[in-house]
Amino acid sequence: MPSEQSYYLSLEVEGNNVCRTDQDLVLNCAGVCVLPRPFETHVQLGREDYYLQYLVQGKMRVWLEEGEQIMEPGQAVLYYPHTGYRYAMHGREEIQYYWLHFTGSGADKLVKDCRLPNRRLLSFGSNALIVSQFEGLFHDFILRDHCFALSAASRLLSVCVEISRRLEAAEGNRAAGVGRVYRAISHIHQNYEKKLTIPFLAELEHISPSRFRLLFRGATGLSPMDYITVLRLNHARQLMLQTDNSLGEIARAVGYPDQLYFSRVFKKRTGLTPSDYRQGLLASAPQEQEKKQKI
Repeated sequence: MPSEQSYYLSLEVEGNNVCRTDQDLVLNCAGVCVLPRPFETHVQLGREDYYLQYLVQGKMRVWLEEGEQIMEPGQAVLYYPHTGYRYAMHGREEIQYYWLHFTGSGADKLVKDCRLPNRRLLSFGSNALIVSQFEGLFHDFILRDHCFALSAASRLLSVCVEISRRLEAAEGNRAAGVGRVYRAISHIHQNYEKKLTIPFLAELEHISPSRFRLLFRGATGLSPMDYITVLRLNHARQLMLQTDNSLGEIARAVGYPDQLYFSRVFKKRTGLTPSDYRQGLLASAPQEQEKKQKI
């Protein structure tokens, strides 16, 4: 288990409790707290930055939006700026939790995009990735090289995104649906030019074809065959833009041995034949080049 550690951006104590807007994301400080004896922390006015706690051992009493609750291992709490916080040991087991404080002009957007609420228990279980990112943060604070700010911000993003995804999966919404058909979606992206069938894709997830269709549409908004078609046509458009390959070669490259069938599918989806689409690209190219020369 970890030992007590703390790392600070500024050597001045007050310099680590600030709101920063000159950078997108700033880690003011981070660490892991190990408390073997009873304690209580109560800061009525909170801090200038965001405060994240992730409990890995023991239990704590925490006073949150919904009143006093018991925080258990695998749970986290985020306190927004200027939000008071109060917590104390519950029981006799040693308390161990990872913590960090962050700020920056992009901090509010990060919290909003990850849908992380203020002063609520976030339950997602033990997570080795989050712990490893905290340990990486400690390494960044020790190293403090020219990549420190970038690396620390990247690790903060990883922690917040991982928490958000775990919460989403626990709530059983779209992310959970994607996870249920993840292997099939990954296989499609790597093999969309090959012949793919519903029974084969369903077998990858060890579910029936009918169940697979239902979960796939719930996760992506498309049927499996429509999803494959969209990938194929998107790649075809890229090949038209980036190569001089014939339309027959492009059709075969994206999984359509029959060029006429490819043309029908392409027109149905885009409203244009592949020839017309390519002609439009060629016609716009000189205009774009002329604009660049004027600029």
